[in-house]
Amino acid sequence: MVKRPDRRTENTQLRAFSASQNLLNQADGSAKFDLGETSVIVSVVGPTEVQLRDEKMDEATVEVVVRPAIGVPTTTEKLQEQLLRTAIEPIILGGMMPRTLVQIVVQIVKDDGSALAAAVNGITLALLDAGIPMKFMSAALTCMIDRTSHDIIMDPTKEELENASSIHTFAFDNLNTTPHVLLSNSSGQFSQEQYFECHDRCYEAIDKVQGFLRVAVESKKEKEYQQVVNE
Repeated sequence: MVKRPDRRTENTQLRAFSASQNLLNQADGSAKFDLGETSVIVSVVGPTEVQLRDEKMDEATVEVVVRPAIGVPTTTEKLQEQLLRTAIEPIILGGMMPRTLVQIVVQIVKDDGSALAAAVNGITLALLDAGIPMKFMSAALTCMIDRTSHDIIMDPTKEELENASSIHTFAFDNLNTTPHVLLSNSSGQFSQEQYFECHDRCYEAIDKVQGFLRVAVESKKEKEYQQVVNE
């Protein structure tokens, strides 16, 4: 048994998930996703009119904006925007919405580690809330390799990340066949063997995230159904 800063007792243990949808009135879809103390709010607007310079004749244009919890966006947020757009574009059926814009805004409320993974999960819920046609759902997790013990630690906190030799975030689709990696972002020093071990650990645990996202969506649908019945 290990002692982690947030009282978890296993390196494989994930923090508690929580989520809510349809939070923002001025967005077509929105969601809040919490991973322990890490929290993001995502809004989706679209499909809407796109500027001519960004227009794609055969599919929708996807724009991702990341806003930090404190201060103005830096190169970190710009990199996150690129990574998230790369991960999210394949899951959207953009061909059903040609010459339109789908704008996604991720507000980092608090970053206690694994914010990029939380953003992927929040975006998935917000897209579903907006009714954006999707091929499949995306879910993500982060892990790290500890500099001292060389252990792989799942879903690390900000405090744990201070002692990381490398950090790895993976996003997978939820296809019943072999899932595809939608996002793979690694930083630090690590071997090829360590990289694939981190990939496998995240892949083995991703069912927990995907299961939670499915329950969150089903719960929202049930509430909407009850509202219709009671009207």
